[in-house]
Amino acid sequence: MTHQQAFSDVGVMNGVRAVLAGVIAVALVGLVFVLAAFLTMAALVAAGVAALGASAYWLYRKVRGRKSQDGPTILVARRGPQGWTVDGDQARGA
Repeated sequence: MTHQQAFSDVGVMNGVRAVLAGVIAVALVGLVFVLAAFLTMAALVAAGVAALGASAYWLYRKVRGRKSQDGPTILVARRGPQGWTVDGDQARGA
């Protein structure tokens, strides 16, 4: 008469291997999701820093304006022999 054992050593090892493989698979999937979340967060932080920098630069240019190389143009109105005339940068030397 032959009988089968309910739990053989081979069956237990296969069950342990299956459970361990399932745990490793779940851990890897979780790791992929965590890494994707961190990469998304880093991209959003970089985009936010870039947006803040761009808005600060825009505000700086709006407040300070653009500096011209020669300075402002000064117009001086003078009365000449034929009426009023306006001299541009030539009036600086006078």
